[in-house]
Amino acid sequence: MIKRNCSVKRYGVIFLVKKVLIIGVVIGISLFFMLPSDANQDEVILDEQVQLMLPGVFELVDVDQDQKPEAVVFKLDIQAYREGDFVVTGNLEGQKKGEWLGLATTVMPFKWSPAHSRIELTFTTGNIQKYQISGPYRVSISLKEGDWVLPEQVAGFSPKFPWDSFEATVATGNGEVKSLSEAERAAQTWAEFNSIKLGKLIDIDYNYDRWQVDYQADRGDLVLRFLIDPQGIVKMLKISES
Repeated sequence: MIKRNCSVKRYGVIFLVKKVLIIGVVIGISLFFMLPSDANQDEVILDEQVQLMLPGVFELVDVDQDQKPEAVVFKLDIQAYREGDFVVTGNLEGQKKGEWLGLATTVMPFKWSPAHSRIELTFTTGNIQKYQISGPYRVSISLKEGDWVLPEQVAGFSPKFPWDSFEATVATGNGEVKSLSEAERAAQTWAEFNSIKLGKLIDIDYNYDRWQVDYQADRGDLVLRFLIDPQGIVKMLKISES
């Protein structure tokens, strides 16, 4: 009687081991077909571990402290599992007659690291005034690195800013801006008109939909950034280098 019980237990253990092995093989085959053959570890983990820490934060930029902001800044933290060089696209949108309309777009490179995980996107307000669209506004963000793309998603909503609370846009009077030299001249003209002394020229770039001209401030550790659209409208931001 004791031998029979031992035999039953032995066969039960063998059956259990076989069952576990079969389940393991089935799971392995399923994962093989679920995972693309040309996918590497980075691509698989990247989709799961690059996240936008929603919602972001809106701030208004009022350079001359006249209670009329010149720009909208949107700040958002990004969580990732490794350092990466991303291209960030942000769209500022406002609602009119029930539909969301694009008001400004900013595209910027962003090198993520644990110590540098927050993006800051600056949006001009010309179209807010042109189309007379009051807040709340929303910002949609997408990320790109090589062939990998994090699809666009809404990252935050602003308070109800009145459209006429922003600074009126000012043209340089130089007409359409089509080249690096014309962008530089537009920045210099605007600075001279507003009695602002410029230091050395740092950089000139065309960032998706407008020119970006950076000068060292004549005094202090500041960068004077001129945002110039092709129609010659200029905005200036003061950026701390620290």
